[in-house]
Amino acid sequence: MATILNHYRFLFGLTVLSGLIAFSQTVIAQTSKKAAASGLAKKASEKRPPVFPTFQSEAQLRQAVYDSAATFVGKTEKTNQNDGAWIAAINRFNHLPKNAHYCASAFYYVHAINGVKLPVVGVGMVRSYFSQAKNIIYKRNGRGNQRIGKKPGRMDAVSIFASHVEGIAQDRYDPDEDDRVKCIGFNTTGGKGTKGGCYINYRRTAEIKMIANWITPYFTSLQSTSI
Repeated sequence: MATILNHYRFLFGLTVLSGLIAFSQTVIAQTSKKAAASGLAKKASEKRPPVFPTFQSEAQLRQAVYDSAATFVGKTEKTNQNDGAWIAAINRFNHLPKNAHYCASAFYYVHAINGVKLPVVGVGMVRSYFSQAKNIIYKRNGRGNQRIGKKPGRMDAVSIFASHVEGIAQDRYDPDEDDRVKCIGFNTTGGKGTKGGCYINYRRTAEIKMIANWITPYFTSLQSTSI
């Protein structure tokens, strides 16, 4: 009788021990999974700094900014209310309301995605791009045209109608000699009265109030910091 009882006690002990081992393995497995998931979540949440291209010349940088803007040519607003997924994305990038006017916002955006963060006070305000006298290379006043600095070039900022900014879409432009200039603009109808969007425009020199050069100072600063 004692032998039978000891046998049952032995079996009961084995059962308990097996249960404890199984429980322990389950806890360890769940802990490992949680740790692994936590590690993946941490890696997924880590923000990597954007990688910008290296430009060997100012002309190359100007072309890159223009090429970024040109990818939007032909895109239009959904209902002519500054609306559309691409417009909302640009304004969101600049921390502006999704239906905000975007001529200045988009001008800033195509620079920023190439690593050029324009030091303007208000990204969405046209006047911000013409507020620094040191960057103004041309202005029109009561006495006519006045070129102050170097001749305007590709993607210099053009002030039109006092509340609109576009970028020059050609390499050379002399407002003292040329009566028109090719521009790329956002939040415009392209002079056709169609839907607002991004268009190539041919602007009359007489319509231009000011031109600002932001790229030369930026590229010069890059050169000085890389020495």
